[in-house]
Amino acid sequence: MATIREVATRAAVAPITVSRVLNAPDTVAPATRTRVEAAIAELNYVPNILGQGLRHKHTQTIGLVISDIRNPFHVAMIEAVEDVAHDHDYAVVFVNAAASDVREREQLRTLIARRVDGILLVPVYNTPESVDYVQRHGIPIAVIGYPMPDNDVDVVRCDSVRAAKELTDYLIALGHRRLAMLSGPERIVTAVERATGYEQALGSAGLELAENPVVFGQFDPVVSRQLARGVLDVSDPPTAIVTASNFIALGVAHAAADIGVRVPEDLSIATFDAPLTDFVLDPFFTGIVQPASDMARIAAEHLFDFVDGRGEPRDTILPTTFEVHASTGPTPVLRAP
Repeated sequence: MATIREVATRAAVAPITVSRVLNAPDTVAPATRTRVEAAIAELNYVPNILGQGLRHKHTQTIGLVISDIRNPFHVAMIEAVEDVAHDHDYAVVFVNAAASDVREREQLRTLIARRVDGILLVPVYNTPESVDYVQRHGIPIAVIGYPMPDNDVDVVRCDSVRAAKELTDYLIALGHRRLAMLSGPERIVTAVERATGYEQALGSAGLELAENPVVFGQFDPVVSRQLARGVLDVSDPPTAIVTASNFIALGVAHAAADIGVRVPEDLSIATFDAPLTDFVLDPFFTGIVQPASDMARIAAEHLFDFVDGRGEPRDTILPTTFEVHASTGPTPVLRAP
């Protein structure tokens, strides 16, 4: 691999001149700049960005920690962060927490060791430890998707309580009076918030939670399939189920098929993180669509404000949209014969 000194020798200039061509080309005479650029091309020279960054206290990289790469919802976030970083002449170091808070902390240590200039975190939980850990090292951080009441940190998210109530209100308006909700782990704030919105809708409609239960589980289709079997395979099953994520909705749909329950003829399913209509050819699940790309883009721009020393923590709440597709319909008793 060629060095800056080899480029300087080939171009018959001092190494500092090569550095100026790379970092401040307008300060170098055009003829000299042309000669240096030709030497760079001939030798296939690639600057040592990490070395330069450490000398200047910046590495021109940010870290992105995703809680679970399996979820297509997070793919849109990755693309948006990379776009923003590219506009700022930064690279992105991406890591996956694999739905584990222990793995999340390990990945944060890795990013800090790589001297990234800032970190975007889609956390596994919204407990304060991970953010505190990053901030103790003096590294700017912004959080995507979760409220962080115990941290003074920038957050970009949606209102899960309101959105879950909207989902449930829609099913109740279709005539459903026997409902259930499958949510994620109780340790995860969005799982609890979505259950809260569901409960609020029940209360507004005069329905009892004891007869329309919330089941906490995992954001996982396999676990959710098993839990849904227990909810559906009873003498008086619900006619509608609200789920806290697309993975849970998939599990419910599989469970329904396992026992011969038709969707939506016998069972309506409404969920969070339904795919956008421009993402799939024929969307199936009715549900709440969170603006994943916008959330990530805004959080990334906020992070660069902090990297530049002009950021200020804020809690940004973006609106969701509600799309109706084939997984929901009127309660069976209201169908025309």
